[in-house]
Amino acid sequence: MKDWPIVMIRVLILLASLLPFLLNTPSFAEGSDQSGVPLIKGFIKVKKSLSSGSGWRFERSLPVGAKRHGYQVVSAPEHPVRYGRKSERFEVRPGDCSSTNNGSWSDCENDRERSELIQRGYTQREGDEYWYRWSIYLPPTHQNIYRTKLAYAQFHQEGCPPVFMFQEYGGGYWLNIQPPITGYDDNRKLLETKEFIGKWNDIVVHARWTRKNDGWFKVWVNGEEKTSYHGNTRTCPDVFFKYGVYRSFISRNRELSKTVTTIAYYDGVVRSKSRDGMFDPLPE
Repeated sequence: MKDWPIVMIRVLILLASLLPFLLNTPSFAEGSDQSGVPLIKGFIKVKKSLSSGSGWRFERSLPVGAKRHGYQVVSAPEHPVRYGRKSERFEVRPGDCSSTNNGSWSDCENDRERSELIQRGYTQREGDEYWYRWSIYLPPTHQNIYRTKLAYAQFHQEGCPPVFMFQEYGGGYWLNIQPPITGYDDNRKLLETKEFIGKWNDIVVHARWTRKNDGWFKVWVNGEEKTSYHGNTRTCPDVFFKYGVYRSFISRNRELSKTVTTIAYYDGVVRSKSRDGMFDPLPE
């Protein structure tokens, strides 16, 4: 027992030496559990000036039947990477549909296909204000399948419809402000097709989440403010973020949907309480 204080001091020194490694968690996991579902960890730091915010954690959306090729952590130079050495690759092939663990929803029964990550823990709630950043890349061989709806990110609500979606439509990259908060589809183009495909694009969002009229949702693309919305930004208690590839209303263009595979890369997916670092340039 006399040696107990010495043992405690040694333990504390060991923990202190490990702390820098524990804090340097990547923005995505590099392993998977026994089911093959990637483990997506939170508390990320993409750059020293950026922090993830509390509880920024993700897992596979609709995991039952989700394909292994649907989500992968990939490396340069074999794959495009925006920052560092790795990026996240999403792929949806014709017929890639899955469902929730409890069977409450199935894409296979609802004219949909997807591979997305869904935010878990410490979602956006009344009065929350956050900055978000992500980079997205579509290969030069990308083929649009409009009128099938292609979504690449969405701010959804627990038990209620989404409020903001980032989509492709007939071409380019669009912000879709959803009917729950506007009463209609308010579509705002962010990028033309030639700007959107075959290169990295950096997206920044600044949002205040509220049911009142003093909220906002502002979007920057490659450092340029593209659009802003002011008013209520939610109708239900919790808003969560999803990103990846989501193809809905497959039957609207079944000919292309049966033959075309959609691939998208993401890098540096970050949430922060501060603007600091959000507009820092990243290497080409």
